[in-house]
Amino acid sequence: MPRKQGEMHTGSTPRIFVSYSHDSSEHRERVLNLVQALRRNGVDAWADFFVETDPPANWPIWMHTQVEEADFVLVVATETYARRFNQKEAPGIGAGVRWEGTLITADIYYSTTEKMKYIPVVFSPDDAPHIPKLLSLTNRYVVSPDDDSSLIPLLRHLLQSPEFVPAQIGEAPPLLRRESDPVAHSTMDPRISAAILLGDSNPLAAINDITATLDSLRGTQRAAAYCALGELNQRLGHWAPALTAYQRALESNPDKQTTEIAGRNIRLALDAMDAHFRDGGPVDTANKFVKAVQKKKMTRAWELLTPKLRLVLTQAWIWANRDHPNVMPYERDELASSLAGVKSNHPLAKDFMATQLGEFQNAFSAIDETWGAASNPRPIGIDYELVLLSPTGGDVIIWDERTGPLRTAPFLMKQLMGQWRVEGFSPAYPIPGWPPSSEEIPAEVTNYTAVTDLGSNEAGNE
Repeated sequence: MPRKQGEMHTGSTPRIFVSYSHDSSEHRERVLNLVQALRRNGVDAWADFFVETDPPANWPIWMHTQVEEADFVLVVATETYARRFNQKEAPGIGAGVRWEGTLITADIYYSTTEKMKYIPVVFSPDDAPHIPKLLSLTNRYVVSPDDDSSLIPLLRHLLQSPEFVPAQIGEAPPLLRRESDPVAHSTMDPRISAAILLGDSNPLAAINDITATLDSLRGTQRAAAYCALGELNQRLGHWAPALTAYQRALESNPDKQTTEIAGRNIRLALDAMDAHFRDGGPVDTANKFVKAVQKKKMTRAWELLTPKLRLVLTQAWIWANRDHPNVMPYERDELASSLAGVKSNHPLAKDFMATQLGEFQNAFSAIDETWGAASNPRPIGIDYELVLLSPTGGDVIIWDERTGPLRTAPFLMKQLMGQWRVEGFSPAYPIPGWPPSSEEIPAEVTNYTAVTDLGSNEAGNE
């Protein structure tokens, strides 16, 4: 029996059908990348790409079934899509969108639910005026192929996972009346309170102050001190000492509030570390890049870089060779764009890739099987993370700057459409230009100040 609109599939994976127009091969590829990104992020997204080699006997019936059975239908709006949706296209062109537009219009007209099943999506704000009027009064989403964070609002909608949820209504606290006798109640040790206030400006000093008071505290006061110690370490990105502090808090006869805070933060820390070290995560991707370089698989290594870093490396090579007779005949922006592609057929591509591979191999020759992840998760904003590789004997070790300098190879990682890629070889954002440059990420953001002997200059990312 067909499901009613608004009735979700059983389980937590929503079924999504993507309606789009065949504007161009580039547009079609963007739509495919969107569908695949949604699938990688827990959404059962579907489109005609996946049945083209085994087409249905009746495309109109197939489209009707997809629209009817989907929890949501994403409408990728463009000028071409709007023209066909509104039945203004020349006869015989764009029949698929015209048919889907008819289905969508009829479903909305006869719908008895207040929830909107059809969600407009555009790849550029310039396409927003082309959203069909029928869909223009609901939420719309701009999804940029170069900015993975732009996918998050749409994912929250599809997965029904709001960013903000109302707090549970708890029990009213016993409030003292002025006319009654004072009731004895425990208060936080003033030394802990002072250290917490100091943590806003100098968290390391606050950690030292709380640590110095621990031996003199007992019971709930000791638990509260450990919990505050955990939160300060967590704020600095020192996840291992934070986890230890939260565990000690739970072992020190905590009150209800401290128990809840410590338990919640332990879960957050473990989730962050799992995401950091999992297959396909930032650490795994950095290691795959290094191995590809060492095996001279330049195409694979090049694929693991972000488009921005590929462009910066290409511009750096062109700038360094700008007076070379083989480079001078080409317009530099066009040359950079061509060479920065994943697979370039430009006459200079072979020379460029050979030079770049040599620089990579020189920069990362010291990394071998004894190297591993040597850092806690170091998130930088919503879709960046700093990964540190170091000689660890092949194991994962958790290190922070208080243990002293450590030989490391830093990788700035960025998430693009659900996939981690290398954005830089130092804690700095690459900036395209002539010449290309970079913007250093402040140490207070990266929690990284150690001196390293592997880095950006050898890899060409200055």
